[in-house]
Amino acid sequence: MQKKDQAICLRTVVYSETSQVVTFLTQSAGKISAIAKGSRRPRNPFDGPIETFAFGTIVYRPSRGEGLAVLSEFAQEPLFSGLRRRLELLNAALLAAELTEKLTQPEDPHPGLFEALHRFLANVQQAPNPREIQIHLILYQIALLSEIGLRPVLDRCTNGPHPFSPHWKSIYFSSRSNGLLCPDCEGAFAEKKRISPQAAAALADLHLLKNADEKTIHEIQALLLYHFTELLGSPLKCRPD
Repeated sequence: MQKKDQAICLRTVVYSETSQVVTFLTQSAGKISAIAKGSRRPRNPFDGPIETFAFGTIVYRPSRGEGLAVLSEFAQEPLFSGLRRRLELLNAALLAAELTEKLTQPEDPHPGLFEALHRFLANVQQAPNPREIQIHLILYQIALLSEIGLRPVLDRCTNGPHPFSPHWKSIYFSSRSNGLLCPDCEGAFAEKKRISPQAAAALADLHLLKNADEKTIHEIQALLLYHFTELLGSPLKCRPD
């Protein structure tokens, strides 16, 4: 039985001279991987070869067991074509797609994540400068962690009841402990990264990002890259400028 869904392409792999294997984040079914037979032919039922960030309505036959779904239709809409106008836009979007693909499980519905990714891609391509791009990316990464149940503890010490204070003598973030460490606790943890009070405050209250300076924004993004590398156990292929 075929299914119909809204989808955003996260990844494509050449399967043969005429076909691709495409990974989508769908609105209703979560992440799916499907074979798009004939997608690389001049005439095909998918409005041309499928690229990362392609968006639209797909029709597919679900996989059996651990196999691939079979894509039969893809009505593409050029909603995110602006992402390729500037390298910094493309790099940020590619990182978001890589993280989404690696951190989600197949056929695990996350409609909130689909909406967050859709919103991020729509907003980031309108960002006027690298600082705004980074802010949109940070917000999406926190949303992704929240949706998959791995949102870090950022409003208190992850090892105790102490609420976060920018006046802590030292502030650390531990990926393995998934959150901030206060001065009383950080000595017991080997894996940690020191962060500034400004970065910790903005992470504790994301509304502060809009007024944060570029140094703080870059520090937060570097911290998130470190955290995702620890979570995945390997470096990421894509990195924002």
